[in-house]
Amino acid sequence: MADDDLESQEKAQKKGARNKLLLIIILLLVLIGAGGGAAWFFLLAPGDAETATAEGEEAETEAAPLEPMQYQSLAPPFVVNFPYQGRQRYLQAEISVMSRDAAALEALRLHMPAVRHALNNLFSAQLILVFEDPSGIEALRELATAEVRQVLEREIGRPGIEEVLFTSFVMQ
Repeated sequence: MADDDLESQEKAQKKGARNKLLLIIILLLVLIGAGGGAAWFFLLAPGDAETATAEGEEAETEAAPLEPMQYQSLAPPFVVNFPYQGRQRYLQAEISVMSRDAAALEALRLHMPAVRHALNNLFSAQLILVFEDPSGIEALRELATAEVRQVLEREIGRPGIEEVLFTSFVMQ
């Protein structure tokens, strides 16, 4: 019986030693983590603060009110003919350009002959089947937007417009 009490005491002492060792290890890990966090905060935070300030300035710039949308008509309407099954078919499209950049619209008016030439070439190169499907017309609108942007990029150094819009689209 005395041996059982002695063994119980030894087991209790071993458990106590393990618990103390585990407690010390956990405390060391917490202290190391706190020290690392403090070092990161004090040593690396100034660079991050500058980045956060720069991001905040960008957010303020983005939050600035946008210029009002402006539209420029590319009058007169575009008229293009297509041979289709031995007959002539015609496309008439009235087009407007949408932009928030007044200077780009002024440049568009100045370079209107180059823009009209590029769009006439684009429309003439299309197959008649493109115009029979709404998705084909939308794809053509996107191509027209790219053409106008390309002309403006070449002439003024920036695309300048947001979109080309078909305000009237007639196939005959």
